[in-house]
Amino acid sequence: MSINDCTKIKPMQGFQICPFCGGKIEYAGISSGHIFPAVHTGQMYVCRECGYQGSFIIEVDDPDDVREIREALHGYGEDIEKSMFSFPEKWRWFWKVMLFLWVAGLIINIIGLLIMIF
Repeated sequence: MSINDCTKIKPMQGFQICPFCGGKIEYAGISSGHIFPAVHTGQMYVCRECGYQGSFIIEVDDPDDVREIREALHGYGEDIEKSMFSFPEKWRWFWKVMLFLWVAGLIINIIGLLIMIF
């Protein structure tokens, strides 16, 4: 293998599939960091079938390989719990109280402004 052979690597033109369910993946853009927004953390993808969001995907050239991977993932995927983000149950009360306090403070400020106007 010569140096010229290394420079002729062909780009991936195959199938992009979800690492959890084997479903079709869509490109969602480049994600930025939360602490440092100018730092790009990578390309993000979204699965149409299970809702997976992440940068790790499986890329395959051969359609037969896609079928085999999907069958294997469906065999293992039955025991895996796939859930979207939700607040932990023990924190829901905290956020409800915070929302109530925020609304109460907003109402008190509006009443204070109305008293000052009249």
